[in-house]
Amino acid sequence: MWTVFMLIFLASPTGSSGSSCEVVITPHLSVVRFGDSFTATCNALGTEIQGMGWESPDFNTPFKEGVSSLRLQIDKVQVWKIDPICYATPFEGDQCTKIPNITVYQSPKMVSISQSLDDIGVMREGQLYSIECEIRNVAPTSRLSVIWYIEYVSVYEERFKGSSHLPATVSSFLNMTANRSHDRSDIWCEAKLDFRPEGESPILRPSVLHRLAVLYAPVCSEPANETLKIPPSGNVTLNCSAIGNPKPSYDWCYPQNLQSTAINGDNSIRTLTFALQGVYTCNVSNSQGNTIKYFILEEAERDRTTFGILLGVFLSLGALIILGGALFLTRRGTFSFIKCPQGSPSII
Repeated sequence: MWTVFMLIFLASPTGSSGSSCEVVITPHLSVVRFGDSFTATCNALGTEIQGMGWESPDFNTPFKEGVSSLRLQIDKVQVWKIDPICYATPFEGDQCTKIPNITVYQSPKMVSISQSLDDIGVMREGQLYSIECEIRNVAPTSRLSVIWYIEYVSVYEERFKGSSHLPATVSSFLNMTANRSHDRSDIWCEAKLDFRPEGESPILRPSVLHRLAVLYAPVCSEPANETLKIPPSGNVTLNCSAIGNPKPSYDWCYPQNLQSTAINGDNSIRTLTFALQGVYTCNVSNSQGNTIKYFILEEAERDRTTFGILLGVFLSLGALIILGGALFLTRRGTFSFIKCPQGSPSII
């Protein structure tokens, strides 16, 4: 019966200008979850309508005379493709028909990236990895997209295509080159069924968050190399702090004449109580590589103001000595603090 009806429907001039009736289905665009109920109403426009009916291989509403509005009621949708045809028969003219657009969907049973990350394990900086997001038993895949997130930032989105209405298991792959910014970052994927304009909002199903672990060589927090001036106190702090995975170790090299008792501090920061001029080397390393930081220590410039005062004092003392010699030096080459004119008596 359904095959015969479809042949008649395809051969008839549906919606033609010569038809004496027209049918309108409310809602014309519908989204229904598999297993839920579904309702639609078909209204016939025109005054001379003999009757109406719904025809479907799974859900039929028999022809009913003398009505211009007929409701289709499905208590439980258990098929993945619904194509009911509403038809109205006028007393004169061609029969008019219409098929509503009904999408039957099923949310993913599971969304997961755990298996692929378990296989990868710990990442290494600079290497390319392919992470799989598996979406199980979802329908229809033509409305499905997958969004990848790293630290709550969307990094990739993939949209699926297909014509099948049946549930399927699909996978999305994120190809990423690991770097140190990914270390200890959360990653996850999210399946999205988007039924707009039929549906009001997309249906989202995220996976569980996973924490990435990336191994990378050390890098110093401060500038690679530093030139420092030695203050008058002689105390200098050398900061060689670095980040890396795994945790880096430190190896220091000092000028040969520097006493070990003048060195204090932990592995990354050293304090010199009696710093000497020269090059101090810090070698930071872990299993992924190493980096070297140089500290060049130079004597600080002396205070020119103090030097000028001292020089002035010495010059003033020299001038006084010369002046005193000129005033109190006697003819015999001795000093006398009482110098009288020639021929005058000396007073003792």
